[in-house]
Amino acid sequence: METPGVWTRVRAFARGERDAETLYAYRRAGAQIHPLLDAAERRRFDLTVSGTSPFALKRHVGLELACAWNAFTLQTLGDKMLGADETADPATVGFVPPVTFDQVQGYYTEVQRWLGYASQAGHDADFELPAGTLPAKLPDWSPVEPCPRPHLDAMIAALDAMRLHAEAAMHTVEQATPEADAAKLARLNGQLAEALARANYVSGMYTPGASVTLHEQIEAHAKQAIEGLYRVGQLISYPALLVDGDRAASPRKARGKGPFLRTPLPGEPGFDRWAMTDPNNVASLRKNPDAQRVIDEMWALDPDPVASVTLWDEVRRAVETGGAAIAKNVQGEPLGFFFCTPYCAIYEAKRPLVIGDTPVPKGKRFTLEVAAEGVRIGYPFKREIVVGNFRAGAAIDYCDPDQPPPHDG
Repeated sequence: METPGVWTRVRAFARGERDAETLYAYRRAGAQIHPLLDAAERRRFDLTVSGTSPFALKRHVGLELACAWNAFTLQTLGDKMLGADETADPATVGFVPPVTFDQVQGYYTEVQRWLGYASQAGHDADFELPAGTLPAKLPDWSPVEPCPRPHLDAMIAALDAMRLHAEAAMHTVEQATPEADAAKLARLNGQLAEALARANYVSGMYTPGASVTLHEQIEAHAKQAIEGLYRVGQLISYPALLVDGDRAASPRKARGKGPFLRTPLPGEPGFDRWAMTDPNNVASLRKNPDAQRVIDEMWALDPDPVASVTLWDEVRRAVETGGAAIAKNVQGEPLGFFFCTPYCAIYEAKRPLVIGDTPVPKGKRFTLEVAAEGVRIGYPFKREIVVGNFRAGAAIDYCDPDQPPPHDG
């Protein structure tokens, strides 16, 4: 896309529109979903041709297909909304209303997460998703009523694309389902029929330039239809989700190590305040009074310990399934721990990962930061996966809750 000219910028500024440069970057990056989806579909086709029932797909293939479908749907919604805004308002191409920006950004930021999951599943037969991840719900709709007219045009266009893909995928499932799974197929067909009925109803109602009253009615039906097709597309991609419910996406045993157990929370039996600390340095840190103090403050001031433990358990799961390992220097020694709490080890991704919402490319180093630095004077509690080029020997930071972070001091 060409760089917006000065008059385009002036018009956009006068209308309160926002620069869409970031959204266009997301749109370009998301183009990779199409070859990824095609490759996953070919793997399913090869399996079904070999006589494998779609209801007995290998687990990682089903997860790959479902995650790829989610990425495809969200990318399509974002692309259609950007395109509809360009068509409706060519005088400010490159800028979008705030409501459009927020909605499209919500779609595109989810795309990278699902792309990461799909890529992991495609390369690792032991890949797992956190329990309850699938079937997933769409991101929330922008809280504006009625939605802008270009949004409705985009919804209709996205529905058409989703419907065509879902029908094609369902045809493959039908062709490959053996008689023994006929009852399961009928149930899946019923789910799709309901979603398609909603989509067809919306298409029948829709007319460009509809009155405000009709626009609102179509919008409500369109949202329901998109949500329904988004869900049923996941079921078609991985039919075990329909048969087994949430169990199909719940963690299984780690490789030969028994069931994967959640890290105990404060107040629970087995809680260890040093659970997230580098195992190679935890003994010396336990003897450091300042480190003991800030670790205790970290747990005491954490507004959501469940979220912190969940993120840590994703790191643990990556390590236990071979997706990550403690990073080492050129001498083959562990690189050490991150300078801020919980003094987590530095890890290296052995395959593409997505931890929380953070993509970690293969070969990149990462760690976990959970810090209460500055929270008593108004700074937010920090909980994130940090990706970067880490060096050994960084001075330890005691993350004082009463002092601002160094870059804000």
